[in-house]
Amino acid sequence: MNIKNIICLLLPCLLQACTNESLSPQSVVDAGSAQTPQTELDHWIADSITAPYNIEVVYRWQKNANTGTTFVSPPKPDNVKAILRAVRELCFETYRQENLGGDHFLQGKTPLRIYLYGGKNVDENGVELLNNPQLTPSEMCIFRVDDFKAGDTNKMYALMRSVHHQFARRLAEFVAYDRDKFTAISGHRYTGSTEPLAAPLGYSKKEKDYFGLADYANKRGFYTMQAFLSAEDDFAEIISATLTSKPKELADAALTAQTPDTDVDPDSDPEVQQQYNKEAEQAYKEIVAKQAFVEQYMQKSLHINLKQLQITSLRRINNYIKQHAQ
Repeated sequence: MNIKNIICLLLPCLLQACTNESLSPQSVVDAGSAQTPQTELDHWIADSITAPYNIEVVYRWQKNANTGTTFVSPPKPDNVKAILRAVRELCFETYRQENLGGDHFLQGKTPLRIYLYGGKNVDENGVELLNNPQLTPSEMCIFRVDDFKAGDTNKMYALMRSVHHQFARRLAEFVAYDRDKFTAISGHRYTGSTEPLAAPLGYSKKEKDYFGLADYANKRGFYTMQAFLSAEDDFAEIISATLTSKPKELADAALTAQTPDTDVDPDSDPEVQQQYNKEAEQAYKEIVAKQAFVEQYMQKSLHINLKQLQITSLRRINNYIKQHAQ
């Protein structure tokens, strides 16, 4: 009997076997995540974050959720609930206060997904960023989960600077601002890269020094170092810095911008000092114009008074730290 005849005899049997065998309803692609046992933390996230705010939280390691930076790692589950509580109370619930956005303010405006990471978000130039530039504003990343302490002022400052920065970008995506008009104010200063920022930031040790209002930035028309990167970063940094800084601190930043550098050499060319004066005048003009632009955007587009939001934010942050201080 040749091979052709053998195949003809066996083919009906093979077809019958395939017909009797049913496919598993379990997707092979989703098998890993679907079979992960649900923990008490998962149930808390579902009840406290996902259901009320329509946000998916990703804290387990996923190969597609990597930020692309070198030092990211999955967070320790023990700190996940604590940091999400802080984000909920000090960002989302702050905007929902009756005298600000109100109960319905967050509808459609919250991020669709939050990723959590244990370590810092350090880029290829050694600069720690507040957000992940590779993601869209509809996704938020929370870094430094492993060393977060709700009662530590510096840890809380780093967290809320990042969260407010990213949420500001989300709001700007939801209700657009006049990007061309805003960019025209300081467009000649944006670097598009962290490389020029690495050296000035290298001297900062504590979180508030690293992410806070910086003289170097102020004298160039910005509140913070990350604002140098782009118009989008600058816009978000004005909101984030405002909501985490006292009014006097912002006033001091503007004063720093307005104060010219001085040449210590009494015999130096007077034109050098004149140049310093012009630079200070321009820096002050830019920082004031951008603050006014953002305040107007918040009031007209979102119906929120930024200064009132600032006072409420600071009060809630300070009270939260006191409640959790050991």
